[in-house]
Amino acid sequence: MVTRTLLVAAVSSCLMTTFLAIAENSKLDFVSFSCNANGKLEKVDGKFMISEIVLSPELIIKNELDKEKALRVLEKSEAACLISNSVKSKIVFVPVIHKEDLVVTHNQL
Repeated sequence: MVTRTLLVAAVSSCLMTTFLAIAENSKLDFVSFSCNANGKLEKVDGKFMISEIVLSPELIIKNELDKEKALRVLEKSEAACLISNSVKSKIVFVPVIHKEDLVVTHNQL
């Protein structure tokens, strides 16, 4: 269903742009941000609605010491997201933070 996809994508995009703004203001040094998002379509009181949206952002950081700060920034981003605050859907937030793995290739030796 295209409408479901657009709504879920809008919530995910809002989280990303809010995160980028808060991360910049917080001077959070990160490698990458991605977010998987899924919407649950249900029939409620005879009407279809997106009852739940699961946001699973994945953040790669350079320094393990930044993990708590990174989580705070992600949580602030979720709380400040205009679109997720405006929809009736339940928002489930499942952030994952990893430290960047350094991979040395043969050419770098």
